[in-house]
Amino acid sequence: MIHRPFSFLGLTACLALAACGGDAPPPADEPETDATAEASTEPESDEPKAFDITTIPVSDAPLGEFPYFQLPEGYHTTEKLSSTIEVGQFPFWVGEFFIGVEGRIHQANIRGNEGKAFSALEVEQAIRNAITSAGGVEIANMVIPRSRTQDVLTRSFTQEFSNGLCWPKEPVRTYVVHRTDKDIWVHACTYGGIGAAWVIAETATAEPEFEVVSSDTLRERLRTEGRVAIPVGFASASAELLPGAAAQIREIVTLLEQEAEWLLDINVHVDDSGSAQHSMALSEARARAVAEAMAAAGAGTGRLKARGLGRSEPIADNGTPEGRAKNRRVELVLQGQESEPAAEG
Repeated sequence: MIHRPFSFLGLTACLALAACGGDAPPPADEPETDATAEASTEPESDEPKAFDITTIPVSDAPLGEFPYFQLPEGYHTTEKLSSTIEVGQFPFWVGEFFIGVEGRIHQANIRGNEGKAFSALEVEQAIRNAITSAGGVEIANMVIPRSRTQDVLTRSFTQEFSNGLCWPKEPVRTYVVHRTDKDIWVHACTYGGIGAAWVIAETATAEPEFEVVSSDTLRERLRTEGRVAIPVGFASASAELLPGAAAQIREIVTLLEQEAEWLLDINVHVDDSGSAQHSMALSEARARAVAEAMAAAGAGTGRLKARGLGRSEPIADNGTPEGRAKNRRVELVLQGQESEPAAEG
């Protein structure tokens, strides 16, 4: 999915600038700040700008309920200092420009518990660790140039998101957790050594496109190699098949109709996100989901064996997002033929 620079049809807005425009109210306890810094004289590029979220590796790490991330230990927010809106739009800074993310949005102002000294470094590290552990990627970490914000701040925006914004001269950190069924965006900042804030947005994503493997190709690969990977997708950390899997399921059923004696194993592999127990349970549930979808499409259940193999047979390095993506796979294996999992590359 390609994201274009952000605009609210003229009512555009800024991040981390709760005190940079007119009489806009700052977050609670924020002192008045000078927001009259000179605009950057850096020349604007004529090249069109866009952000392609498909370049971010897909995460399959288990998550809880929205807003997904817990406050750092020793810190809290309150009902007055936090809120959630079911449908809204927030601009996230991606290093050169803002993009608008529409969906469910949570914001919170973060304070230290009574008797605890606020530590910006502690909060920043805790937030970063929580998000990267969920497969998130840091997109930006910088003070947003005044030249990028001076024309986009509105009073209504700062009022609506006053609990999620910080001071104009403080760095903003933007993270993205890219999943098959949703994207999770996080704007995080600290201000003045006394507090922090974040905005967490959840937006539905377009279903990834897979090139369907024909029944003829499936037959050839199974005859020559004994196994073949099939492109079916699941909702992240779930056994729910994405709708696009239906076309591939039909090709497999056609193959079984043509090869009446064949019996197939459905082997599902996952990466090492979460515990070994979680990985095994997820792969088993996904294998059953594929077998059930094939049976519903006309394949005889007696000809299919669902096998969840967890993370026991990686073909790439689980230490990288790209490697984990390769390790998440579904394979058809012709029963009675011995073959090793395909090596990376």
